[in-house]
Amino acid sequence: TRVFLFCLLQHGVEETAAECERLGATVQAFVVDCSKREEIYSAAEKVKKDIGDVSILVNNAGVITAADLLSTEDHQIERMFEVNILAHMWTTRAFLPAMMNNNYGHIVTVASAAGHFVTSFMVAYCSSKFAAVGFHKALTEELSTLGKDGIKTTCLCPVFINTGFVKNPSA
Repeated sequence: TRVFLFCLLQHGVEETAAECERLGATVQAFVVDCSKREEIYSAAEKVKKDIGDVSILVNNAGVITAADLLSTEDHQIERMFEVNILAHMWTTRAFLPAMMNNNYGHIVTVASAAGHFVTSFMVAYCSSKFAAVGFHKALTEELSTLGKDGIKTTCLCPVFINTGFVKNPSA
């Protein structure tokens, strides 16, 4: 098993890579700013050139700003959409062609329960996660329409995870 980690931040990538290796995988980690399409495409090209096709893509990048809509700054809203949904599109566009040629693969979209249920003081975040859920549903339908039944899709929608992004989510 080969694992490729595209991470937004250096923090945590070493631990994740070590855990995957402990489980028997060969791991290569790339620190990629997932808000930048060009960085995603460049890293994806390097993976395809140096290693080969990717058969399982887990789109798990995410950022959050918890504040009321009017207090959330424009750049924070843009970053949430760049990372929480646009990065999913860019990584999928980078690796989907080979999956389609082989009619084989699996695309996992990690969204959030906030993509189904709204929460006060998280309007932009919930909106970006609703978009991620919609992306998953639309991609699944499109692959089916194209007859690509060998490409599976999964959407994960966890509730709050203790990542340090949100402090006191009930406050």
